[in-house]
Amino acid sequence: MTRYDKILGGLLGAAVGDAMGAATETRPASAIKEYFGGWVRDIIPSPEDVFARGCPAGFVTDDFSIAYYTAKEIAARKGVIDKQTAEGALLNWFESPYTYMAGPTTCGAIMALKGEPPTPTYPFLSYDNSKGTNGSAMKIGPVGLVNAGNPDKAIEDAVIICAPTHDNNVALSGGCAVAASVAVAMQDGATVYDLVEAGLKGAEKGDKAGRERYKTICGPSIVKRINLAVEIALRCGDVEKTMFELADIIGASVQAADAVPCAYGLMVAAKGDAFESIVGGVNIGNDTDTIATIVGSMTGTLNGYFDRKYIDLINKANNFDLEALAKDLDACY
Repeated sequence: MTRYDKILGGLLGAAVGDAMGAATETRPASAIKEYFGGWVRDIIPSPEDVFARGCPAGFVTDDFSIAYYTAKEIAARKGVIDKQTAEGALLNWFESPYTYMAGPTTCGAIMALKGEPPTPTYPFLSYDNSKGTNGSAMKIGPVGLVNAGNPDKAIEDAVIICAPTHDNNVALSGGCAVAASVAVAMQDGATVYDLVEAGLKGAEKGDKAGRERYKTICGPSIVKRINLAVEIALRCGDVEKTMFELADIIGASVQAADAVPCAYGLMVAAKGDAFESIVGGVNIGNDTDTIATIVGSMTGTLNGYFDRKYIDLINKANNFDLEALAKDLDACY
């Protein structure tokens, strides 16, 4: 498998996870199965009671779109990842059609970059524990894609990319975990458990970077929760059982300490299969599009995931060119 194949697989896996999960977001798993007459296993138009209401099938949300613009900025700068790269990606994305879906953490950070700092809801608080969100992990796949076999560099680059929006130990822990796993997934012969090991290392280093260089906020240990998610997956033995257990025990919310461990649990339950792990994220309930984006980024890279139907659908719905972007990222080496 070529490096280009893996890069395209990582981009497509994340995009499919987002576009498919957009239709199920906010519903619990049981309600997803009831509303759609079974588990969602394809990209379909979003119903009118979700954030992506009115969007055509294949249209992505903030999750993959911000990853796409991050990848484009990295490619435009020939693989250089610094503060300018991070801020340029955010500002370019802010001019895109996806901004209306922006989460509060990302939106507030972009307004500050534009010289319009928002008024804090609770200005008297020293610690804003609401900012440990999964926006760090959903956009970070491209950092791993340009750091093949170098998870340590991916971790450092992830801190740079995430810090403008997610400058705390919890969010950075989640982002660094995923970046490290994708970097390892770029290696031939990598296994699911290599990705788990890299993710644990990334989560630990991201937490440390947040505590030492940025802010410490309240939140569960992502390292411990990844371990717990893997234990749940091994005990359950299949994706559907794992899906319910993860939602009940860890939770599948917008918090990084929920979404990131769930992605690892689904990856292990699916034995690294890209499509089945994505389907698990799509149907787990709550923040489905983000969890499916994260697990799709990791397993898509691992497998060099390719589906002509989905490439064409996502490119057309979003005016993207995933294959050209994959070539540009490959040229960064």
